[in-house]
Amino acid sequence: MEMPMKLVDPNWDVENLEKAYRRGFMAGMVGKAICDCPHKSELVINAWEAGWYDGKEQYDIKNGVALKKTV
Repeated sequence: MEMPMKLVDPNWDVENLEKAYRRGFMAGMVGKAICDCPHKSELVINAWEAGWYDGKEQYDIKNGVALKKTV
């Protein structure tokens, strides 16, 4: 049974958000799926996903994947 996502985690701080971002970035850089996020708190998930998107962009550039251009 999956635990429900917490909207607000009283134990977060800037350092935890930076760590989540860096770990998300590394996950994106090695091609892991976004659904591999290990966090349960929405705020920390958002930081991890932001890092993942940035890392995934670098992964795509490194591997020659064409990036979608927004108009």
